[in-house]
Amino acid sequence: MPLYDLNRGINKPVEFKGLVGSNIYFLAAGIGLVFALFVTCYLVGVPLVLTVLVTFGAGGGMWAGVFALNRRYGEHGLMKAAARRSSPKYITNRHSRLFQRLNEDPAGRA
Repeated sequence: MPLYDLNRGINKPVEFKGLVGSNIYFLAAGIGLVFALFVTCYLVGVPLVLTVLVTFGAGGGMWAGVFALNRRYGEHGLMKAAARRSSPKYITNRHSRLFQRLNEDPAGRA
């Protein structure tokens, strides 16, 4: 009897500490931005205690925000929400030609 199941997890989304799908990339990008914020504050000459407090505050907010997005939208939900925002609420037609030619053959054959 094998010790490990080799095929376990096939066709399942990538998961890291509860984050699934593209939310992992958002977390990685956020960590990179927080690191860039720390380096910028340090090089500008902001006092170290204030730099660390600002970095931990921004990092904690980013971490909580990404996990809140993950909880609300799931693996593909964030893309679905963006698609829903970009689709029109109403489709308008100002020409009656559309309804007058419904019975005609689109290829022009009689």
